[in-house]
Amino acid sequence: MKKGGRAKKVMKKMEKAIKKSVKKVTQEATGLKKEIAAEKKELGAKVKELTESLKKKVISEEKMEKLAAQKDSLIGKLRKELAEKEKIVQESKEILKETFEKAEKEVSDLKTKTDQGLRELKSKAQAETRKLKEELEAKGKALSGKVVEFDEYRKAAGGKIFELEAKVKEFTAKIVPGEKEWPGLVTFKGGPLTLIGREVKVGDKAPDFRVMDNGMQPVTLESFKGKVKIITSVPSLDRPVCDMETRRFNEEAAKLSDRVTVLTISMDLPFAQARWCAAAGVENVKTFSDYQDRSFGLAYGVLIKELKLLARAVFIVDDQDVVRYVELVPEITREPDYDQVIKNLPLDSFLQL
Repeated sequence: MKKGGRAKKVMKKMEKAIKKSVKKVTQEATGLKKEIAAEKKELGAKVKELTESLKKKVISEEKMEKLAAQKDSLIGKLRKELAEKEKIVQESKEILKETFEKAEKEVSDLKTKTDQGLRELKSKAQAETRKLKEELEAKGKALSGKVVEFDEYRKAAGGKIFELEAKVKEFTAKIVPGEKEWPGLVTFKGGPLTLIGREVKVGDKAPDFRVMDNGMQPVTLESFKGKVKIITSVPSLDRPVCDMETRRFNEEAAKLSDRVTVLTISMDLPFAQARWCAAAGVENVKTFSDYQDRSFGLAYGVLIKELKLLARAVFIVDDQDVVRYVELVPEITREPDYDQVIKNLPLDSFLQL
C-alpha cells in the first residue's frame, strides 16, 4: 500500500509538473503566435509599401522613357530648324555680298559722274565769272556817268525840297493861323498849366488838322466829311481817367447812328493806342495820335505847354464842319460831362429802337 500510495503521489506530482509545463508551453506558444501575427502584419505593411514604391518606380521609369523620347524628338526638331536657319544665313551672306559689290560699283560710277560734273561746273563758273567781270567793268563805266547825273539831280531835288518845305510851312500856317498861350485855363492836381494854340468857340468853322491812325496813316478833318463828329482829346490812354473816359464814350458810341463818329486824340504813339484798344476791347471809338505835328493840339488850343500833352476836352462838330459844343475840362484829372455831350448831339444822331 505504501508502494502504491507513493506511486500515486509521484504520478500526481508528475501530472502537476506536466500541466505546468503544458501551460507554460501553451503560454509561450500563444506569445509566439502573437509575435508571429505582429511580424506578419508588419511584414504585410512593408510588402504593401514596397509594392507601392515599385509601382511608382515603374511609372517614373515609363515617364522618364517618355520624356527621353520627347527630348530626342525636340532635339531632332531643333537640329532641323538650326540647319534651315544656317542655310538661310548662308544665303543672306551671299545676297549681302552681291549687294555690297553692286553698291561699290554704283558708288564708283557716281563718283566718276560727280567728278565729271564738278569739272564741267567749274569750267562753266569760270566762264560766267569772266563774263560777269566784263559786264561789271562795263556797268562801272556807265555808273560813273550816272554819278554825275545823280549829283545834278540831287542839286535839283534840293531846290524842290526847299520849295516843298516852304509849302508845308504855308499849309501848317493855314491849319494853325497863329499860336497863342492861354495860362491858367486848366490845372493838373491843382497846379495851373498853360495851353498853346487857337481858341475854338461854338459857331466857328472847325479847324482842319492832320493826325496819324493806328496804322500810321495820316487822317484829316476831311476824312470824316458829312458826319457828326464827337472829338475828344486826352493826355494819354494809359492814365486811369483817360481809360475810363474812352471806355465810356465807346459804350455811348454803340447807341449812336452811323452818321456819328467818335474820335479820341492823344499824344500816345499809334502802336501804344492799338495795343490799348485791343486790350480794352474798344471798337466803336477811333483813336488817333497827334505826336508828329501837334496839329490838332495847336488847331484846337489844347496843347499843354509844360507837358507837351493834350488837355482833356470834348468838341462836337456837325456834318457841315461847324463847331456845336466845346468843353474844356478845367482839372485834367476829372472826367468830362457825358450828359451834356449827349444832350448837345443832333436828335437824329441816335439809333431808332
